[in-house]
Amino acid sequence: MPSQDPPTAPTAPPSSDDTPSSSASTTPAATPRFLALQAKHAALTSTLADLQAQRAALAATTTLPSGLPLPVYETPEETLAAALKSSNEVIKEHISLLHKYNEIKDVGQGLMGLIADKRGCRVLPVMEEFGVAEGD
Repeated sequence: MPSQDPPTAPTAPPSSDDTPSSSASTTPAATPRFLALQAKHAALTSTLADLQAQRAALAATTTLPSGLPLPVYETPEETLAAALKSSNEVIKEHISLLHKYNEIKDVGQGLMGLIADKRGCRVLPVMEEFGVAEGD
């Protein structure tokens, strides 16, 4: 009868301590890519700090649409939120006024076109008659 070998215990995968280190020069702190990323991170952190300081300065000088200064809030975040809200209201009002202006301008150009058709001439002489330049 052939001899049987005793069963062997399964081998465990080698731990990270068992593997030889490749070399000290390839640690993350020494790779050129890591150094470049570290420099880029420092530059971005500096830029972020500058932009936050500029934002705080702008928020501090922002006024309400009436021209009055913003009320003083407990935290800079609340002041910034109020400044942004005020700015958004002004922008929305300007956009609304631009829409009204464009509608009135379109009606005026249409009326001058009707006058030119009735007279049988071009629109340009009618515009000049009403004091409207080509670029207006």
